[in-house]
Amino acid sequence: MNYAGATGIQPGTKERVAHIVENVDRLPALPAIVLQLMRVVNCSKSSVVDAAKLIAVDPVLTSKVIRLANSSFYGIPRTVSSLPDAIVILGFNTIRSLVLGLSVAKMFHGNHSLNMDRFWKHSIITAIAAKIIARHLRKNVMMIDPESAFSAGILHDLGKLIFSQYVTADYIRVCGYADRSCSSILEAEDELLGINHTEVGKTLAVKWALPPDLGSVLMYHHRPQEAAEEASFLVNVIHLADIIAHTLECNLFDGEVCELMDRDCLAELKMDKDEYDKLLHNVENSIEKSQEFLSTIMIS
Repeated sequence: MNYAGATGIQPGTKERVAHIVENVDRLPALPAIVLQLMRVVNCSKSSVVDAAKLIAVDPVLTSKVIRLANSSFYGIPRTVSSLPDAIVILGFNTIRSLVLGLSVAKMFHGNHSLNMDRFWKHSIITAIAAKIIARHLRKNVMMIDPESAFSAGILHDLGKLIFSQYVTADYIRVCGYADRSCSSILEAEDELLGINHTEVGKTLAVKWALPPDLGSVLMYHHRPQEAAEEASFLVNVIHLADIIAHTLECNLFDGEVCELMDRDCLAELKMDKDEYDKLLHNVENSIEKSQEFLSTIMIS
């Protein structure tokens, strides 16, 4: 995609962005099935049957859930044909991620300044990295649910979708500025829009009543040291996973500059450089499998 264009704040840009943020409650609401499913996932008394009853109402979603459970991404040695079995294999939080991801993809499927295939690939690789990190952390007695980490990884950049669709021309300039000035997208957003995708993402999380841990991830994944203590581990996991995805060149455009890793991130996660290198290798080996999740989450 060509991101050529003028640099510098264009007339009316700040006003347009401010209007979007101030009127975020005019943006599409989450479909009822997503809200109901989040309630089911967050309720300790919920069962697989409860989730299956909700999903079964939507034949397309049902087929995607079963298809994903049978994919090499999960490597189940037998064929999964029933929706309840698929939900057991995927787990409640992965189901939440899939349903929310599909809903978001449908809601924001119009004109974009971003390449949506690359956007979702980056999100999914971040999710895979987050899941691998969370599994590793269990060895260090840090009990972060891998499926929750996966869910947060998929959704961490939702603010970029708002910019990409609702201030499309301005965001093309942001990407062009980032490319030519060797700046990160975050720096370019602050420079040209006066606000960045983490702030918009947090606003969206409040509107959609996303769980607090997801809201913290949307807001602080570039600044994990600012997250509240109860969310700091998950935010650091997504921060590191995001860095890994960029390091493996799963970027929004060729040559995209990655934010520097927070200097305290590895220490907060009780990891050393050798462990980080092993994680990087494991994620790299999982990239090919991610294509099946990507093809499932994208609109067909």
